[in-house]
Amino acid sequence: MKQFVILVSMLCALLPLQRLTAGESGWRLGAVPGEQLTYRISWLGVPSADASLHWERGTDRHYTLQATLSTIGAARLLRALDETLKSEGERHDSTFAAHRSVKDQHRGDQVKWTSFWFDREMRQVERRHRSQQGKAEERVIIPVESDQVTDPLSALYAVRAWPELLSGRTLQRVVVDGEKSFCLTIHIGGSQQWQNGLGSFRAFPLQVAVENSELFRQRGPIHLLLSDDARRIPLQIEAQLAIGAVVAELVGFDDGRGESRKLAE
Repeated sequence: MKQFVILVSMLCALLPLQRLTAGESGWRLGAVPGEQLTYRISWLGVPSADASLHWERGTDRHYTLQATLSTIGAARLLRALDETLKSEGERHDSTFAAHRSVKDQHRGDQVKWTSFWFDREMRQVERRHRSQQGKAEERVIIPVESDQVTDPLSALYAVRAWPELLSGRTLQRVVVDGEKSFCLTIHIGGSQQWQNGLGSFRAFPLQVAVENSELFRQRGPIHLLLSDDARRIPLQIEAQLAIGAVVAELVGFDDGRGESRKLAE
């Protein structure tokens, strides 16, 4: 549940998205540098956290991605939680090869820190972890079988850029989190309509089956809705966690291509 990032802007708030096909001249599949997405996360139907995804501007080849999450309202009274996940690496078409991923977790007075350093030549990932301030740093070497392995945040952006996202297909990718690598199995569904206060969107669903991990901690597959256009914006993410059903819904975006919207307060 730790994956989503900030946005500001409000243009065309009531207009439906213009459909952008993958073949449109000058349009790249998936996200582009400068894109910012904002989400409201509900737990058991109650708004409980704000989250965001941001592709920071940089060179066309090198990327920096950031995801943030903070609890709000009654959920914050139960647990004050602020988390930031940042990934840096190189992009080649639909491949997002992470060099480093860093996660900072602030839970009340507790501060945790975890980083992953990817060594594809040696086919290993070094995990560094500090459970709280003042504690010694722990280091673990995670062997991986493929040099295509990456972190979960980079994998989300890679999925959005895949040309192979066609209805009925099933894809697999390897991700590292916690102290192990595991496989994501992604099944692509058919186009459907989705709407909220931002407008009406054509969308297609992804069902992501993943082993239990330190990041996801889900029970059953994760359900993800992407806009059915060249941008493939994540509109909604739904998962059944140990604490109950969690849904993240898009409430604002700046697509980095000239369009932005924000849900009215």
